[in-house]
Amino acid sequence: MHSLSPRGLAIVDELAERHDFSRDAIAHMVLAVADGDGQMAMFSHPEFGGPGQWMQRGMLMLSDPLNHALNARVDALCHEIGEKVGGMAGEIAAYQSAWPAAEETPAWWPAELGAPNATGEQNGLRYAYFAQARRLVVQTEDTLRVYDTLDHRIHGFAQQQGSRSRSRSRLTVTSQHGDVDLASLPVISTGKQPLS
Repeated sequence: MHSLSPRGLAIVDELAERHDFSRDAIAHMVLAVADGDGQMAMFSHPEFGGPGQWMQRGMLMLSDPLNHALNARVDALCHEIGEKVGGMAGEIAAYQSAWPAAEETPAWWPAELGAPNATGEQNGLRYAYFAQARRLVVQTEDTLRVYDTLDHRIHGFAQQQGSRSRSRSRLTVTSQHGDVDLASLPVISTGKQPLS
């Protein structure tokens, strides 16, 4: 683990009094949120259910999206850390960034949607979520579908693998209304585009 500065250690001590996570888990999250300048975090720790992502604008993805209690606890921790460390990454940790610099990759979604609030990719399926436009773009193999998210404020994604007889995977989103099967959302457009 990268070392925390005295300021970072003080934040860990303060948060450990209020959040039911170990000091190690909190230190891991402080570093991750500091890396994201208080706005986002990419993390992987057993107490958070493994790998996950958080964005201050309301997106949280955990490996166990149906564990609503854990989702709420991690989200509360991330928000509090974000308020404390925003713009202070250099004061929080004495380390090189834990995440390599992101490479510039061309947008694979329709350009008119702008920058997504969240993206993800797993097992040949990728998605990009656009909260303000209320759109979710999903690409499987060479098919690109744009969904209307209606009044759902999406804050989690889960992919479920199909059975042997059904090799396709299924994407479920989590919103303020609970878990929503992607198939229940209206499709705005469908097109062909090779995976890049």
